[in-house]
Amino acid sequence: MNLEHLGGGVVVFEDAFDLDWDWMRSYSYDTCLKEKADMYEEGVDPLTGVDGYINKSGYFFSKSSIDEMPWRASMVHSDSRPEVVDVLESIESARDRCLIEYLHLFPLASKCIWWKIKSHLVTYPPGAYLGMHSDISTDYEYGKPHPVDQLATRNVVAVVAYINDCVDSEEELDGTNFTGGRHHFQYLDITHKPKRGSMIFFPANYIAAHEVQPIEAGIRYSYLGWYCQGTPNQAVRESLLDPADIPER
Repeated sequence: MNLEHLGGGVVVFEDAFDLDWDWMRSYSYDTCLKEKADMYEEGVDPLTGVDGYINKSGYFFSKSSIDEMPWRASMVHSDSRPEVVDVLESIESARDRCLIEYLHLFPLASKCIWWKIKSHLVTYPPGAYLGMHSDISTDYEYGKPHPVDQLATRNVVAVVAYINDCVDSEEELDGTNFTGGRHHFQYLDITHKPKRGSMIFFPANYIAAHEVQPIEAGIRYSYLGWYCQGTPNQAVRESLLDPADIPER
């Protein structure tokens, strides 16, 4: 495993994990597509009255934006099949090993981390992208209708594990990789080209605000999670498990 600090707390760990990549891409595609179909229902923006879709967390999306959004499998750890559990836990373990190295670079970050949120799968079909944002963004007005889930308010360090490669031209496409879809940190002037088996760590705050640029061809697969802080708040579904009390979890 090799690491490189790109600046601003953005650190890339190459060769951080290894998988049956064909199986992982297939599983990611099927699982994300199924959850996408279950995630949205038709609804109305409570502020504007515009028709669109509302997800299970209470966020509103315009109809046109859904086709440009990545697909997510946020409930992937509910899949109890041994082959799935083994693969996901192997990535989680690799992620935790990288965190220790990350904290050697930024020891004060350890004072800000109490828990982790297990990662979820993210699939970007052609044309999909994710606009500039920070991973602690709330994106709603206080006092207005609140989303049920507010876990983003607790995020400290974000981690993305890349499941397939970004290539430079369509001539390099072979059914396993993609063009476009680079990770861009605007305020830090960093653009990173995803590489299979690597992980990228970065602060969840606005300084490391980032985007995933539009996918030009192929499909981009990744696995996203956070290290976080804060106490439970059942009113917004923040239910924390203390590993000291439940070590098997």
